[in-house]
Amino acid sequence: MSTTAGTLLHMGIYVVLMVVGALIGARAIGQKREAKWLGRLQTLALMVMILSLGVSLGGNDRVIASLGQIGLAAAVITVFAMTGSVLAVTALRRFVLHLDRYARPMGAAEENDPSPAGGGKADNAMTWWIVAAVAVGMALGRFVLPAAALDVCGTVIDVGLYVLLFLVGMDMGRQGTILQEIKAAGWRVLLLPAAVAAGTLAFAAAAGLLLPMTVKDAMASASGMGWYSLATTLLAPYSLEISAVAFLSNVMREVLAILFVPVVAKHVGYLECVAMPGAAAMDTVLPVVVGATHQRLTLYSFTSGVVLSLLVPVLVPLIVAL
Repeated sequence: MSTTAGTLLHMGIYVVLMVVGALIGARAIGQKREAKWLGRLQTLALMVMILSLGVSLGGNDRVIASLGQIGLAAAVITVFAMTGSVLAVTALRRFVLHLDRYARPMGAAEENDPSPAGGGKADNAMTWWIVAAVAVGMALGRFVLPAAALDVCGTVIDVGLYVLLFLVGMDMGRQGTILQEIKAAGWRVLLLPAAVAAGTLAFAAAAGLLLPMTVKDAMASASGMGWYSLATTLLAPYSLEISAVAFLSNVMREVLAILFVPVVAKHVGYLECVAMPGAAAMDTVLPVVVGATHQRLTLYSFTSGVVLSLLVPVLVPLIVAL
């Protein structure tokens, strides 16, 4: 009972922080003005949080002893989750949206589909900075910091997460375009992230049947939908081991998406490319998706990533509370 109540309380705090941040961002900053400092503050909050998480992991003997097993579990969950999301979106595209593999209405007059949009490269610097922060934190927690310092990390992670969600809300409010983008695409575009989430969780549950972990823990690890920083910190109070699996799994999802989106675009379908990265479809993997498919997929990719990102603070605590 206390776990459920605590989960609901944290969920309420997350939502309130993002809503308040969005209102302040829309009014105080304004949609047309640049706010580079906002991005810098988000990065700072994220890095402090991830470094603290690394310290916690490094100081945990159980996690260190099971790193090999964690890596294998993360890889299996990642492959299953991405496969499930692609299959779910294929079913949605063919039988509900009635779109062909180029995301055009079936039966439309055949035309030469323009070449994929210029193959832009995603900026993956932040991914590697976060991986480095975890590695440094683990080394500090394992070999340098005293045990007393480890007790503070949980509080630092919680506060860092609150600050990060508030800043994300401010950034959303400043942009002021999310609702308009979704409206322009039509309500059916919201079925895409729903299919991605359903396929991810269903196949992650199947992975849990094959791994030395519970189905619930496998689903929790995959429920970050590619947002490794948030999922990792949300799961840290529940289990450091599952938090580590979630981190590795969601990082792997982003990296594998960058590698295999062009293959899926060529042999499976354009919408399926949006499914692969999950939440990262709105930012780091967006240029890869558009570059491998077509410019019209920009709105699908952005909208799906936004909706999945908004679902993560809800899905992770809900699965933990099961």
